[in-house]
Amino acid sequence: MSETMNKVLDFGRPIGRQSFKGVIRELDNTSPSHNRFTLSEDQLKTLIAVIFTYGLHYDEVPEKQRELLLKAILEGKQPLFDLSQTFARHLMNNLNGSAKSQLESFQNIEYDLKQPLSNELLVDFVEMELLDQTTSYRKWEYGRFSVAYLAAHLSMKVGWENVEKTVKEKKLRSEVYLKNFGKELENSSYNLDAHEQLLLHLIVKAKLWPDKTTIPDYLLAGSITQQHLLGLSLRSEKLSTALKNALENVPTINKRRGGPKL
Repeated sequence: MSETMNKVLDFGRPIGRQSFKGVIRELDNTSPSHNRFTLSEDQLKTLIAVIFTYGLHYDEVPEKQRELLLKAILEGKQPLFDLSQTFARHLMNNLNGSAKSQLESFQNIEYDLKQPLSNELLVDFVEMELLDQTTSYRKWEYGRFSVAYLAAHLSMKVGWENVEKTVKEKKLRSEVYLKNFGKELENSSYNLDAHEQLLLHLIVKAKLWPDKTTIPDYLLAGSITQQHLLGLSLRSEKLSTALKNALENVPTINKRRGGPKL
C-alpha cells in the first residue's frame, strides 16, 4: 500500500454523482462507434466506485451469481449500492502522495466499459488503495458512514423530531430505551433477521445518542453492511416500516428495579 496517512476521512470535499449508465450515455453520444474510451476524472471515479462496490460485496452472493451482482451495480437497480459507491468517492478525494498520482495517471488509459473488471492495473489499484483500507483501519469509518446513510434512507417514514423530543422531555436513559427497542424488534411480526435487528439497533443508538456510540459499534455496523448490503437493499422497504413501527411501539417510561417510575 502507498503512503496513505492514517487520518480520519474528510467528508467535506465535494464529490461527483454521475452514474455508470450516465457515463455510458455520455460516451456513446461522443463516439458511438468506439468500444474503448479514455475517461474524464469524473467518469473514471464512477468506474472505480463500481469496481470498489463489487469488490466489497461480491462475497455476499455465490460465485455463479456474481455476474448478476455486477450487472445490478452497473445498472443502479439496487439503490443501497450507492452507499458504498459514495464512500469510494470520498476515499478517492482523500488519497495523497503516490496513490493520488496513480489515480490521475489512469486517465491516460483506454477502457472497455462493457467489461469494467478487465483492466488489471485499475482493479489492483482499487484493491490496494481503497478496499484494503476500508476492510482494515477504515472499517469503523465505513460503519459510521453506513449508519448515517442508512438512517437517512430508511427513516423517510420516521418522525425523528418527535422521537428525539420524547427522549429529551422524558429524560429517557439510553440503556433502557435501547433495551426496550431491541426487545420490540425481536417481535415475530417484524420478521427480521438477527443482523437486521442489530443494525437497526445501532442506527437508533447513533441517531439518538451519538456520544454513546463507540468505535466497536461502528465496526459492527460496517461488518453487517459489507456482508449484507444486497439483502438490506432488497428488504429496505420492510426495514423502513419495521423501524417506524418499532419506534412507535417501544415503551418510553424509564424503570429502575425496585424503584419508582421516572
